[in-house]
Amino acid sequence: MRDPKLQQSRFGSRTPWLDAAAPDESRPPYRIELGAGAPDEAAVAGCDRAIVELLDARPPWLDIEAGIVDEEQLRGVPVGPTLLLGFGGSALGARAALEFAEVAELRPGPLRVLDAVDPWVVGDTLDWAAACNAKLMVVSKSGNTIEVLRLLDACLSRGLEPLTLISDPIAGPERDAALPPIVARVREASAGQHVELAIPAQVGGRWSVFTAVGQAPLKAANVDPRLLTHAAIHERDRLASGAPAREGLARSLAWRLANPAPYSILWCYSEVLMHWGAWTQQLECESLGRERDDGSRVGELVCTLRGPADQHSVAQLLLDGPARGRVTFVDFDDDPAGSYAGDLAELARLRVIEREASAESMTLPTRTLLARDRSPATLAALMLHGMIETAVTAENWSIDPYGQPAVEKIKRGIRARS
Repeated sequence: MRDPKLQQSRFGSRTPWLDAAAPDESRPPYRIELGAGAPDEAAVAGCDRAIVELLDARPPWLDIEAGIVDEEQLRGVPVGPTLLLGFGGSALGARAALEFAEVAELRPGPLRVLDAVDPWVVGDTLDWAAACNAKLMVVSKSGNTIEVLRLLDACLSRGLEPLTLISDPIAGPERDAALPPIVARVREASAGQHVELAIPAQVGGRWSVFTAVGQAPLKAANVDPRLLTHAAIHERDRLASGAPAREGLARSLAWRLANPAPYSILWCYSEVLMHWGAWTQQLECESLGRERDDGSRVGELVCTLRGPADQHSVAQLLLDGPARGRVTFVDFDDDPAGSYAGDLAELARLRVIEREASAESMTLPTRTLLARDRSPATLAALMLHGMIETAVTAENWSIDPYGQPAVEKIKRGIRARS
């Protein structure tokens, strides 16, 4: 029987998430149920060894402590209405964290992420920012992301103040002319009255959610950033404690490697998981889409679906179309009867029924991942597991998951036309 204290929802009276933190984090972050394509035990054991090797090697993104922002610096991040300018890994993790914080009833303050250049969307967002005197948080690892630079110029033209900058470390008091353009623009516009936070140099954008990239937005929204970082450290150390702690991750990873496919479906049966799905999409697509030295190409297109809505738009293709993908059903480990949802219990129950019916009908390889609750700690653990799965998959495929060589070609083309 699930502990009702661990249920997180907007319905009725519930124990606040922080009161349930200790017993919650003592459990694995999710349960795994494997359907078609389940791996054999030898494959699971091999994946467990690969996870141990990765934990022992501790790549820079696993050195979470090194990315924790100094408390004094973090205090300099303004709390209040905030507009975050960033694309990809600079924004997707923050979106997911704030969504989980909202549903966990931590009441994050107003923070909007602007990662579009559509004038209609930008104009509406800038109107909101001007109306509430939002402060700018600018995130660009390189300091020269062209979209962020253009958005920053648009914000400055509206009189908005850039008070937080997150980028690669800037060494020494270089002259503004030598600085990356975004850094130079922020320093000039704020007259130095802003806080600069550094992403560890060896941690790429999509691997940076446990650095300032994830911590500063939570701080601006008046949510404790340690809810992410401390949970990630706890989960990393739990995984290192022995094979039983790694069993779910090893089995999930073995299923994935046993069922390579050109596309991978993340079918999220809770809207709360959609931003996590978008973050996972970037992590996997940019890390695993590679051309090898011999000219062969590897990778998988990650597609995030909404359930039950996409049963009415995509299920027919997955059931009767080409058998070339695999499907992960993702949801929360809620009471199947929907008891936590008050007078909406029948809808909560229907969601579970539809998820299970879809999984049973699927002819593609399937797994079901049921997250333990809606807390930021669970999100942190899910993200850490995603990074580990991605890194081990890259090792299995003999590719380097860091950097983005093909994307750089697009960026060069954009700069040449700008």
